[in-house]
Amino acid sequence: MLTAAVALRSLEERTVAVDARKRARWTLLATSFGLSMALLDMTAVNVAVPSIQAGLNTDVLGLSWVIDGYTLTFASLLLLSGGLGDRLGAKRLFLSGLVVFTVASAACGFAPGLDTLVFARIVQGAGAAMFMPSSLAILREAYPHAKERAHAIGIWSALTAIAGACGPLFGGALVASLGWRSIFLLNLPVGIVAVPMVVRFVRPSPAGARRGFDLPAQIAGAFALALLTWALIERSAFGWSSPRILLALVASAGALLAFLELERRSPNPILPLQLFANRTFSATASAALLYAGGFFGSVLVFSIYFQSLRGDSPIRAGLHMAAVTISFGLTSVVAGRFAGRYGTRMPILVGLSLLAAGALLFASLAQETSFALLALPLVLIGTGAGLVAPSMNAAILASVPPALSGIGAGVLNASRQVGTALGVAVFASLFHSSAPMTAVRTSLVSAGVLYLVALGLSLRAHGHAPAAAPGRVQLLEVVDH
Repeated sequence: MLTAAVALRSLEERTVAVDARKRARWTLLATSFGLSMALLDMTAVNVAVPSIQAGLNTDVLGLSWVIDGYTLTFASLLLLSGGLGDRLGAKRLFLSGLVVFTVASAACGFAPGLDTLVFARIVQGAGAAMFMPSSLAILREAYPHAKERAHAIGIWSALTAIAGACGPLFGGALVASLGWRSIFLLNLPVGIVAVPMVVRFVRPSPAGARRGFDLPAQIAGAFALALLTWALIERSAFGWSSPRILLALVASAGALLAFLELERRSPNPILPLQLFANRTFSATASAALLYAGGFFGSVLVFSIYFQSLRGDSPIRAGLHMAAVTISFGLTSVVAGRFAGRYGTRMPILVGLSLLAAGALLFASLAQETSFALLALPLVLIGTGAGLVAPSMNAAILASVPPALSGIGAGVLNASRQVGTALGVAVFASLFHSSAPMTAVRTSLVSAGVLYLVALGLSLRAHGHAPAAAPGRVQLLEVVDH
């Protein structure tokens, strides 16, 4: 009898273990599915920009809000999502964000005009800020053992990197065959499949420490970003001396000062200012902002250049831009492991140098240059970004205590989103005030300058940044927008 009882218990334990592994695999699939949808959408939208402009009969300035409406909301809410995760649980936050993102995608696809599209993109950004950061928390709970968790996060990183790399090509094919609205409407079936998977297989998160919400600081920070971005976009239409532009800049500065003061006094700051006392942390966060401004602003410029100036079809433009995203994806896999083992300083410096060289080389080429020659600067830019992005992740994680790694990662991602919003705003405004090819060259030269300034900041970062633990680096090894 005793032997039978032991055998029965052993069978039950094995059954539970098999069920747990099965649930974990489905959890990995569900989170990767949802995250890949968002990354595919973000990278595909860049290829659709000229088609959206023609379809809605708007100019480049109005079009820039299609990207910045999303990016600003995402950046503003990213740091707050940690507190929401504590209160709601990672599963509930992920599920809520996924539903919001899917519904907003439908609104984007059926938008009758620019205003509706921008508003829907703002809601999309809010949904992405809810579910994208919480996907890692879900995986940490689904895979409690470090070795299995590292393997799962590696798969998660690879799937999301592939989605980001395929975005321009996939988006170009969709726009060419079904029109720009299909970029957003494709998210409907994906969301409809992903939501039940999350409900069925993702376990509810255990209750964590409930952090307070620093809502006034959140509002002040969002206003500072929005007003600055509006001024940068609209200054080419009104001029720097326009009272409305000057008022927006003054109000933005005031909102920023209010944000910093509120954060200094808050017992639960969304942006712990003491982290910036660390030289490596502050230099890396600042360099990330400059890198993102140059890189993602350039992606918008490439889309306009290939389709509006060279007359390429969306799918051909996607093929050309895939030179950047594919080289980015391939390099980032190697760079993340290298940074985790040998340190971050060298790949960051080499990557920023390649980015600057690629941007300046592209700016020097003629409009009619063959793609065989254009491919070189595009690959240099993609390879440089692939070296920089995961290495900055590692540098941030190595510069903060493990208990603050989540906050450090949030600051880095927020820096990138702010840089993206500002880069898109400035580069888009150049097309309003300059001839198209002049705007392309000015944008790429400006990107090169941003990379060189980021390089200078990285050189000044204290000493040789230590290598981060490989497991911690892997947590952030993902294509960022």
